[in-house]
Amino acid sequence: MLDLDLLALGGLLLTPGPTNILLAFSAVSSGLRRAVPMLGAAVLAYVVVILAVAALTALVATGSQVEIRTGMKICAVLWLLWLAYRVWTGSDDGIDGRLVTARQVFVTTLVNPKAMIVALLVQSEGTTIRFLVEIAVLVCLAGAAWIVTGLVVRRSGSSLLSQRLLRRASAICLAGFGIILAGAGL
Repeated sequence: MLDLDLLALGGLLLTPGPTNILLAFSAVSSGLRRAVPMLGAAVLAYVVVILAVAALTALVATGSQVEIRTGMKICAVLWLLWLAYRVWTGSDDGIDGRLVTARQVFVTTLVNPKAMIVALLVQSEGTTIRFLVEIAVLVCLAGAAWIVTGLVVRRSGSSLLSQRLLRRASAICLAGFGIILAGAGL
């Protein structure tokens, strides 16, 4: 990929979205030690999506790709709405110290439209090990920026950003992404 393409891709990966919201929320709710492994889940999911798109492009007839995309969108909407519900109804009593899991980050990234955009961009250039490594580095850098943002919020100790308020705001964002995705093409 051209450096300009990588810069644009990095900008895309930095934009707020379901995965980034979960990474920031994980840092706020659980701290750095539990948030950092979430990056691995995000990277793995991006690689899986890129390789799956490459395989599907090679195997599936062009006419059937519309139905596959629609099915993927439906799954993404349902996942985001379920995750929003789960985050909204999480415990405030400290018992549920890990409100965000690596599995949730992985699945959220799998169904994240941003992952599909990245996969299609990589596909247009040709999938190579070098590009996969570049994407992995960009995902780590963008995710780390959101984790740092979450840590800043956590360390600020602001009463305006209580655990419950932040959890509810995150749930609203996740549900909003799901509703926008549903309205965008289903």
